[in-house]
Amino acid sequence: MYSNKPIFFIEDRRKKPDALCVWLEIASIAVWVLLFCVLIFYQKALPQVETFFDRFFGIEVRDTWDYSKLDIAFYLLVFLFLFSALSVFLNSKRLKRKTDRIRRSFIISLIGSFTGIIIYLFGYLL
Repeated sequence: MYSNKPIFFIEDRRKKPDALCVWLEIASIAVWVLLFCVLIFYQKALPQVETFFDRFFGIEVRDTWDYSKLDIAFYLLVFLFLFSALSVFLNSKRLKRKTDRIRRSFIISLIGSFTGIIIYLFGYLL
């Protein structure tokens, strides 16, 4: 049946993002900062390469891994893995609107941190 009543559209009352959306934005930035810190600690833990000036001035260089910095990188990888897993879980619970999406940075950091943890553990076992 046809009615002459006008169609009323429900106004969208959501004016700003909720706390979970803000958390996901901040977490995606924090994931990349943590990954960058892991790379810095890994770079600092590598054995030093002797250069011309080191030989010329007789400076001794470290030719072994710095395990204290490598351990810090491992702990950061474990924290990054847990943080990324929590963020992926929260992101999957938030997929309600058409504009919501799964953030790739969480998936990339989850896979990368898991790979780094496995490489670290196999390096200690061998």
